[in-house]
Amino acid sequence: MVSEVAGVTSPETEHTDLRLRLSDIALQPLVKAPVPFADRFERVRKEWTFIARLSTLEERKDGALTALIGTVAFLLGALSPEVLGGGRPDLVGMTTVSGAAYVQTLLSMAMWGWFVVRLWTSFPVMRVHVLTMFVCWGLMMGAQLLFHIENANFPLDVALSQLSTGSLLTIVAVFMLYMLGTAVRETRDMHVEEFHVHEDVRRMSAEMEEHSLYGWGALFVLWFALVSLNAWSGAHFVAERHAERWGVLTLHVITAPIIVGAMLVVAWFPQRMLGTGATVRTRAARFADADLLSSNEPALDAMRLDCPSCGLRSEDLRTTTEHTVEQRCLASGCKGWGPTGTSCTFCERPLPSRLTCVGCGVNTPIAEFLSGPEVW
Repeated sequence: MVSEVAGVTSPETEHTDLRLRLSDIALQPLVKAPVPFADRFERVRKEWTFIARLSTLEERKDGALTALIGTVAFLLGALSPEVLGGGRPDLVGMTTVSGAAYVQTLLSMAMWGWFVVRLWTSFPVMRVHVLTMFVCWGLMMGAQLLFHIENANFPLDVALSQLSTGSLLTIVAVFMLYMLGTAVRETRDMHVEEFHVHEDVRRMSAEMEEHSLYGWGALFVLWFALVSLNAWSGAHFVAERHAERWGVLTLHVITAPIIVGAMLVVAWFPQRMLGTGATVRTRAARFADADLLSSNEPALDAMRLDCPSCGLRSEDLRTTTEHTVEQRCLASGCKGWGPTGTSCTFCERPLPSRLTCVGCGVNTPIAEFLSGPEVW
């Protein structure tokens, strides 16, 4: 794994002790070879054991609190008196529900907001992707509601005309999750190629095996299957006017905490594998950024920041790693800088629009320092 997992020091972090490796996990097989898919089952079991042993006590406490918040938010919304009572078809809108149900709905929304904030702050490497999972959960719920609008017994007696909009939302959710999995897998590949490169192909293969995502992928697929089941059971319960399908409601409630917990593990493991300094993106996105960076380099090279009169390089201008130009604040006693045309980031005074060259003494607008050399 990364330095944290494999015990190999990478540029991002340093460790004084060896960490758990996937190859350190040795389990007695529960299923023998003649059984179909026995090897896959044992591989998933081994990698899930590795994931469980890899987490620290602090990470488990933090994850348990986040999962509890998400579960409470779900239960406040799913077990509302209005939902359990089947609702009234003659009343429409939030203002028509009882006071207790209204307060419960607001509490559920607040808890969901808290849950999303914790997701965003707890997983800096996977923050966009874990929110993608959360949005896909909502898309699957919306798709099942659309499926049940014309057919309360979906998927029984289903007709093709009833699948159009719901199928579109499902396809969007599946595509988003597919891109998420692709981004994690390709980022893992590039991480191994960059930090664990070796001239021996066998060593490279061993490192790739140490960074295996087989168990993570199985958990990801299981999470999506539970999301689909959760969305169907919730929509199936509310589709029946008298709210008497208590079995599917029980299924809807039971799967929620598992979904929330699995979501956290799916987001946490790539972050632990790659380190907090990684960026989970597909190869195509990385190449696009590299092309954009290379296309900007000629413009920066042409921008010499020289005096247009004598050609002396100005010491009051500089380029940053973000490919922007900053100028020195000339206020008395201030040593700050700021982007040209704005204010100093230290004293917040407006930066001057002209500079005086120390070589020739000519006072020139800054725009002329930034213009590239003449082609002719």
